[in-house]
Amino acid sequence: MIYTAICDDYPAQLKITTTLLEKYLRERPGIEMQFSSFSSGAELLKSMAAGKVYNLLLLDIIMPDINGIELAKTIRKYNENAVMIFLTASKDHALEAYAVSAAHYILKPIKMNSLFPVLDNVIPALSQEKESYFLLSAPDSDIKVPFSSIICVELNHRRLKLYLENGKALFSKYIRTTFSDTVAPLLTDERFIRPHKSFIVNIEKTVELTKSEFVMKNDIIAPVSRLNYSDMKNAYLSYIENSVV
Repeated sequence: MIYTAICDDYPAQLKITTTLLEKYLRERPGIEMQFSSFSSGAELLKSMAAGKVYNLLLLDIIMPDINGIELAKTIRKYNENAVMIFLTASKDHALEAYAVSAAHYILKPIKMNSLFPVLDNVIPALSQEKESYFLLSAPDSDIKVPFSSIICVELNHRRLKLYLENGKALFSKYIRTTFSDTVAPLLTDERFIRPHKSFIVNIEKTVELTKSEFVMKNDIIAPVSRLNYSDMKNAYLSYIENSVV
């Protein structure tokens, strides 16, 4: 899955870029992509600080709160391998774009014949990224568990309990670090969010969100704390919206 962020402070341009990306995906049905749109660099950084991970970013350069170059420098702290494409009305920042390892630099107005070839160039490598694995220290041996097979993770009497899509559950040894530190690798992935101090859920495996719980596949229930409900609702609605192309 390619997780894409589009950031532009000009609403009309943001709409144009989003529409072009939707058209691109319709014409290339084999590409698996979810994308989110942001009207400011601050909004995008807030999303990333909350645990969202984007491996493809289309960034306007000239924005009032934080320009695209400075935004890219900050994003590199979260994901040094992210592919960045700059969208701009001026050639003045081309050298700076090169300094932050931008993949491409497209001049506005953005059109199909300028954007699509760039996407065709960068997406194959992103689509071929290997499956991510969570290394579970089980009682008898370490187990590599594919992220895509995990429905949710529960902290259960100082042990991790991984609920898997095949109906099985795996337990870890007693953990010696905090739950947050132990599950940190999962939270670098866009799919995983933390609705409760003792649960991590894979939002792709969600059936329903109520005011108090996530109903997951295989009838698994994960509680949602009152303090986290608003953020969980936003994350869930965003996932549903971005899953519909």
